Amino acid sequence: MDRRPENVSRGMGEWLVLGLVVLATLSIGFEPETEAVEEFEVTHMSGTITLATRASMDALGLDDFDRDAKAILDIHVQSVVSDQCENCTGVLMQGPVNVTELKGGSTGRVQANIQVVHIRENIGDHMISREWLSFEWDVIGGDDFTWDIMISHEPPLWQPENRFNAGFSESESRTGPWILIEAMLDGARNVQGCLPGRSMPCLVSEPDIEMTSVLEPTQPPIEIPHPSEWMQIENVTSTNQAPTRTEQIRDILVLGDATTDLQTWCTNGTQDINAAQAWAIEGGGSTAVSPMGIYLEALALPSTSFTPVSGTWTEIETEDFGCAALVDESGVLRLGISIQEY
Repeated sequence: MDRRPENVSRGMGEWLVLGLVVLATLSIGFEPETEAVEEFEVTHMSGTITLATRASMDALGLDDFDRDAKAILDIHVQSVVSDQCENCTGVLMQGPVNVTELKGGSTGRVQANIQVVHIRENIGDHMISREWLSFEWDVIGGDDFTWDIMISHEPPLWQPENRFNAGFSESESRTGPWILIEAMLDGARNVQGCLPGRSMPCLVSEPDIEMTSVLEPTQPPIEIPHPSEWMQIENVTSTNQAPTRTEQIRDILVLGDATTDLQTWCTNGTQDINAAQAWAIEGGGSTAVSPMGIYLEALALPSTSFTPVSGTWTEIETEDFGCAALVDESGVLRLGISIQEY
């Protein structure tokens, strides 16, 4: 099985474009039970995702294989608080993911463990100022990678827990893609759906996504370390070679001309930079990136979104890291993405 780092990195941009197929399905928050006094939270998720699109295969570094592999997930969920941020709360998700029915380059399966941390900084009145998302993909006997994402919302993002969701009507998706929702006993919720780009017949024959989320009474959160700190790196100059680890992320942005004014940020500033480039970016304020948001809400989980703003988009690459940063016209870091392969 060819698991070279470059094969992993080529599909990484799809985690943002498609919501990191697995990650987005697991990016979990909390939703109170509207008809009960007691609050509930998601504690467990399990099910199968058929990787029926080329993009979903590439997102897991499986670009050497044919489509239609199956990812089987069994994820435990725990509410958390940060040990360094008094108003930061979130969730920790971890468990095994087995990818089976691999066909093409070679046959077999991929066994991995996934760990996702999603933390929000709350400033009151259902307003969120910053978010951190960490995704670790640990392949047994293969190449691993970690994503760290930081989003700064200015103005703060409004996300009330009990807001009415107009995207669903009578347990079906109103806005697409195709999703069916079934409320089950003991607070569980089952969701069947089709991956982006797929049509309704996938629900009639065999859904791409079949996941069950279990809701139980809210438990006290556990304390975990705060996500990695983002550091500004000074005196970085452009290179002839453009970074490759983060190149597909550029597709979701409206980039202008290249610029020599690099605004460089990363979670690791100790390694030599092999490639670096920057572009002006135009943020029209109309295109919001909401990774797999409709799937999250269908599973009783709130989603998040980010609207690109005008400023500078800078990418750098070291031997082990790829970092991308969107800095607005005031010099404030608004979006940071760090990718580590090991």
